[in-house]
Amino acid sequence: MTRRAAVGLALVVIVVGSGCGRSTETVNAPFVATPSTEGGPGSGLWGDGSSGPTGMQLGCIEGRRFAVLVTAHNRTKRTITVLGGGGPQRFTDVIERVAVQVRLAPPPPQGDLVQPGLRPWISWNSPPVAIPAGRDVWVQSNFLMRNCGSLRQKEALTVNRSITLTYRAAGSNGTQAVSVAGARLVLHRGPPHPSLPINQAG
Repeated sequence: MTRRAAVGLALVVIVVGSGCGRSTETVNAPFVATPSTEGGPGSGLWGDGSSGPTGMQLGCIEGRRFAVLVTAHNRTKRTITVLGGGGPQRFTDVIERVAVQVRLAPPPPQGDLVQPGLRPWISWNSPPVAIPAGRDVWVQSNFLMRNCGSLRQKEALTVNRSITLTYRAAGSNGTQAVSVAGARLVLHRGPPHPSLPINQAG
């Protein structure tokens, strides 16, 4: 082999190796949370209080179902597939995230229009969803309450401080914790005999 041919072969190897490296590049923290949240159903007759930028005040009632929706923006130039959501939970004997639904959010509306994203409460996870570059994902956590009688009258439990998204990008899987202060649930002991049905869909 001539010296010129050997140099050409080496250049080919370098280019191929660099291309392989790009295809398996790790994508870290592709999402950024937005402050918008939705939650429901709610009622003051269930012991619910105000909701705001620091969380939602809820009454804990045996068998109550509650759903919380947060929005995360894909800030990368890649399509990111969201596989699901979860992560550590506290006080699961009182309130538990039993399912997570992920969906591609529609493009932002024009003007003052509002697009509600909350869907009916279900107890199973949704399939993965592809989020194109620059688009948003709706992440809905479905909670179930029980053992509410174990709460003392003035006791409050704060849950849903964050949710961990599992995603796939560039041929590998990753995780990212997403935190939205307004989606925190501050749980108080609710009335023992609520005046409205509590198992309705959100």
